[in-house]
Amino acid sequence: MAEAAQLAKVLRERSNEILASWIVRFERSPLRFRRATKAATHTAQVASLVEALTESAHGGAAALVPGSDATRELERSAAFIGAQFASEGATGFDVAALLLELREVVAGMTSPDDSAALTRLFEWLTVVALDAFAASGMQSLREQMAEQLDSGTPIVELVPKVPAVLLVGAPSAGVLESILSRAWMLAVGTGAPSLVIDCGGLAAGGERGFERAFGSFVTQAEGSALQVLLSGARRPIREVVERLTGERGLAFANFERLDSAVAHALERAGHLLMRRG
Repeated sequence: MAEAAQLAKVLRERSNEILASWIVRFERSPLRFRRATKAATHTAQVASLVEALTESAHGGAAALVPGSDATRELERSAAFIGAQFASEGATGFDVAALLLELREVVAGMTSPDDSAALTRLFEWLTVVALDAFAASGMQSLREQMAEQLDSGTPIVELVPKVPAVLLVGAPSAGVLESILSRAWMLAVGTGAPSLVIDCGGLAAGGERGFERAFGSFVTQAEGSALQVLLSGARRPIREVVERLTGERGLAFANFERLDSAVAHALERAGHLLMRRG
């Protein structure tokens, strides 16, 4: 048999032994702290990883160059494992333990030359998996934050026919579209002559998607008698709202303070204001 195929032959013939040894090493790994996940949960993934490694090893250890065509499927498998660990609430230590303990098992069953190449490869796969773990965790966090902002942003009828939306944080353009759409429906449903949009709590990051979101809002409101009352907005937002409402023929007024905008909305809705002389 060609020397290059010897590594693949060893991996194939000893795959069950590799898996069994990995289970023991993973459960005992000093890299793990919380030990929130069991080896049995990931046995099928590791078996698939060993199978992918066996296929990649047909060209011998010399072909197992990180980033090469031969290791592409391995890298995909490692990235998938990292992302799945993130979704299960595991830690990066668990990800590293899975791959580094597998490295120790495989390297211990091969020749010294093959072992050196496999060690370098598994170090690379560990980095790939941890990168996917971090990226998946950040994506999950962004999705949670978006959901919280979408459902938690106050869209309220302060008094009859005086609806208001109080923007906070840094919602994405999509979340802002959803919020402003629901504010528009509240204004329509209550027969309000105006809608207060307060931007006092809107972070700079949330301003980037405001133009797109407000563009969708004025498209919905075009042709209505609704007056947009903006409060607490910085200059870029004021200019966007003034331009887009002008293009759609909507009434617009800007206020520095929320209480001033609400007072104006109360007057337009026909509420008498008690003033102290």
